[in-house]
Amino acid sequence: MALPRLLRLPNLVIVFLSQWLPYWFVLRPAILRAGGIPVLTPRTFALLAFTTVLTSLAGYVINDYFDREIDAINRPQRVVVGRHIPSGIVLLIYLGLTVLIHLLALRLYFVLPSPKTLWVVFVFPLVSFFLFLYAWQMKCSPVMGNVLVSLMCGAVPAIPLFPEDRAIWLASFIQPEQIHQATGLVWLYATFAFATNLLREQVKDLEDFQGDAACGCNTLAVIKGPRFAKKPAGFIGLVLSGLTVLLLFFWAETGAPDWQVAAGSLFLLVPALFATGLIYRATNKRHFTWASRCIKLIMLTGLFLLLRSWPDDPVAAIRLLLE
Repeated sequence: MALPRLLRLPNLVIVFLSQWLPYWFVLRPAILRAGGIPVLTPRTFALLAFTTVLTSLAGYVINDYFDREIDAINRPQRVVVGRHIPSGIVLLIYLGLTVLIHLLALRLYFVLPSPKTLWVVFVFPLVSFFLFLYAWQMKCSPVMGNVLVSLMCGAVPAIPLFPEDRAIWLASFIQPEQIHQATGLVWLYATFAFATNLLREQVKDLEDFQGDAACGCNTLAVIKGPRFAKKPAGFIGLVLSGLTVLLLFFWAETGAPDWQVAAGSLFLLVPALFATGLIYRATNKRHFTWASRCIKLIMLTGLFLLLRSWPDDPVAAIRLLLE
């Protein structure tokens, strides 16, 4: 089980869904309804998503490489690097992934139709660099490391906007309201990914306080103490809860189905409030672990609940992507 733990397969599934759902069920249908022609085909989108997932995987691998001493204290039963897989092999895996990401980005540039832009040549190498910077230096800095990695997570749903910028611009002349709503929902996905990951990063710093302190990793919890660090983490939880209330109110006012409002209350608002309460009242590591699990539940269910509507035949859309 060492290799699956290194690959973080559940996290990679969330990364894929956070890019696939808003593009395939929001942005692309809006462009087609406006009579536009999407730039991304099922094959080129699959290449884009695969490159995104590999970029995230490379970030997880290099983070585990630099965190091997900290993880030996925080979660010794789950340590992979240096125990089950030699550190040198893990570093070679990361280097191989990085080379593959650059090659796939170059391939994506050549297969996309004209007029070509250089966005794809730069976005994936740039994200890879920031993830390396986070694992190497920024993770052990107060707040800034949390913000940096959360921005990278928030960028995932927005990446398809780059190749589709011309199609979006042309379609906006025909159905501006629908295109505006679709792009707005994509950015809502990006904001949701940023906010939930920022909260989870803050909770992880509190959960990993013991190992971070022992290894000189100067997170906010280490510098100011867990009692102080709980305040900004709890504040972010309150902000996320408040934004969820506004979202539920917006759904109710704009004719969303009753089941969606009820599901949003149960799977988004309740876990957000529960996680916030756990953060403020936490007295041991287990409370932060429970809070982190609540945030994971919000991250997963939110990907589906943020969709205002599903296509008439979602199975056909999935089959088309897999062909």
